[in-house]
Amino acid sequence: MSKKLLVSKNTAIIQLIYGQLTRAVSIYAQSEEMEYTEKKDIPLSKGKSDIKISYVSGVALHLAKSHNSQPFLIASSISSYLSASWSGDLVVKVLPPGLIYIQVSDLVLAVWLQYFIDRHSKEIDLGSLNRVVTSEPSELFSLQYVHARCCSLLRLAQQEKLIDCNEFSSESIPWLDTHARLRLNHQAERCLIGSLVKLVDELEPAITRPVKWQRPALDLVRAFESFWSACRICGDVNSTAPELAIARIGLVMATRSVLKFLLEEKLGISACWEL
Repeated sequence: MSKKLLVSKNTAIIQLIYGQLTRAVSIYAQSEEMEYTEKKDIPLSKGKSDIKISYVSGVALHLAKSHNSQPFLIASSISSYLSASWSGDLVVKVLPPGLIYIQVSDLVLAVWLQYFIDRHSKEIDLGSLNRVVTSEPSELFSLQYVHARCCSLLRLAQQEKLIDCNEFSSESIPWLDTHARLRLNHQAERCLIGSLVKLVDELEPAITRPVKWQRPALDLVRAFESFWSACRICGDVNSTAPELAIARIGLVMATRSVLKFLLEEKLGISACWEL
């Protein structure tokens, strides 16, 4: 199955990882003739790095306790199944005493960023939204402000004839270089991508639980401010590194889309184009 199709079925990257990990655990259990219920929740948490998009699971530790086995060996077997199905697009390692570490490749990130841009190519029907509890007006204003700022930057890019927002497609944004690495390698760019992933992971968790979006949303606001202070899309960068400039525009578009997703689909309030 293509990465694009898998991402389109999982709004959050944590959902994608959870689904693939669940499948790998099921394959391992069958091979060992081990009783295993797929409906049982598998532990999975976001990695600590703001730069690398990674996740850690202690599922092997849980299985070792219930089946009197070595957790490191269990984790190694599960990791081999997971690696085989993703052909390097997930970097999978086993950490002592048996934790499974999963890092997302730049290709998967590029597909995910593009998915969010494509997701809001049409207007959202506000009459059928799944909403969460609203927050303080100041928090909402900061989110609306960043959304409006993204819109302003996109209008500027269009005025400068850097892009045509209405004709952007997956082929229009050169997310990856010739070595299949993201062009967005500045720390501020990576931190913004990490903040986007973290917020969507919170809004669309792999396991049903209360949504706590306020902190990751404000982290996203700060990350965007740092990105815009450090990484320009117009001026010199457009003449010296045009593909990087377009990739940065794509990141602005993805940020706007994630904020639109939070504001309109989750909070049920307007994502303003201007303030």
